[in-house]
Amino acid sequence: MAAQLSRIAVLAPEPIRPRMAGMGIRALELARALSAEFEARLLVPNDPAEAREVAGGLEIAAAPAGRLGEAARGAGAAVVSGHAANAWFQEVPDIPVAADLYDPFPVENLHYAASLGEETARHDRATLELSLARADFFLCASAEQRLFYAGALLAHGRIGASNFPGDPALEKLLAIVPFGVPEAPARGDRAAGRRALGVPETAPLILFGGVYDWYDPGLLLDAWPDVLRAQPRAQLLFFENPNLETTPQRVFEKTRERARALDPEGRSIRFSPWLPYAARPDLYAAADLAVSISSEGLETELSYRTRLLDAAWGGVPAVTVGGGSLARELAAAGAAFECARLAPALAARVTGLLREAGALSRASAAARRFAADRTWSSVTAPLSAWCRRARVDPGRLPGPSPNGKGARLRRLFQ
Repeated sequence: MAAQLSRIAVLAPEPIRPRMAGMGIRALELARALSAEFEARLLVPNDPAEAREVAGGLEIAAAPAGRLGEAARGAGAAVVSGHAANAWFQEVPDIPVAADLYDPFPVENLHYAASLGEETARHDRATLELSLARADFFLCASAEQRLFYAGALLAHGRIGASNFPGDPALEKLLAIVPFGVPEAPARGDRAAGRRALGVPETAPLILFGGVYDWYDPGLLLDAWPDVLRAQPRAQLLFFENPNLETTPQRVFEKTRERARALDPEGRSIRFSPWLPYAARPDLYAAADLAVSISSEGLETELSYRTRLLDAAWGGVPAVTVGGGSLARELAAAGAAFECARLAPALAARVTGLLREAGALSRASAAARRFAADRTWSSVTAPLSAWCRRARVDPGRLPGPSPNGKGARLRRLFQ
């Protein structure tokens, strides 16, 4: 590793541990990808020993609020995301920083408004506004998100006469860096995966996965009796959330209640604890088909359904209802099948695919090809390019001050 290359700090917004969700996984994999060229240090909110269980040889540092400057010492640039960025902008104001806006949480969390209330929505908005003001470079997941955030940056004064003429494509400010997959194809053990899940070897296994409030698993449960009539041994798998302390469970609980009404003994509808990140290859080897059903609205239009890409890495094709841009890309590649938002249509699509081994096999191969073009080293190329020339953007806006215009923001972040 060249001595002149900068150390890059990646601030994880969620715990890094064997069982972790999307934004924790993303921080880990961004740090891994950057470590191929830079000295990458992953800053974690949990016990570093726990993080090292999954981080391999990455440098790990504890990064509690109030000690971020110490954790980031020596870094020439940083990547931050989510609410963790609030403390960063207060404590480490002087080094170049890329804000990862991959997860449009201010929109996502509006689905939790009944549980979390208006104050959370205000905090989310203020968090986004601070990142838009203080970061030097921005990451998003899709063309749709890029337009969304370009509008936000324009509204907040980050795009204007001083920078647009020299960069009309905004390449120096805003880049698409979607989720990625490992370099090596998934090679899981189907029998081991089935044993771990308690699923019979010959039963068709349909993977829904975790349930968040912007999903609509009720449609699949509406279709499930028809699926069972055509495939009496079929199994449907949901996962419990790994971050129960921060994730409302309204839709999950409704889903479990409805599932138990349909299947009191849990013979065909299963609820599993969240699996370790390293267990994914066996899970995908065990599954025959993924189903993703999103509710209608802005969140879905901005979404990048990570689970669909990760399942494609494992060779699992998907049936999607309202799956956003990634679902459309997978469908165009022959790796997914879009379906109308009607229970009979969904049941017919699922059972038709389960009957057609050849169609599933072709879709599985297409899924693997699709994922092979989206490895972490490939999708992070724009971030690596920015890191090589990272600098504080002259268009940065002032941060919150104790008594000025940003006082309300400052109070929210304390």
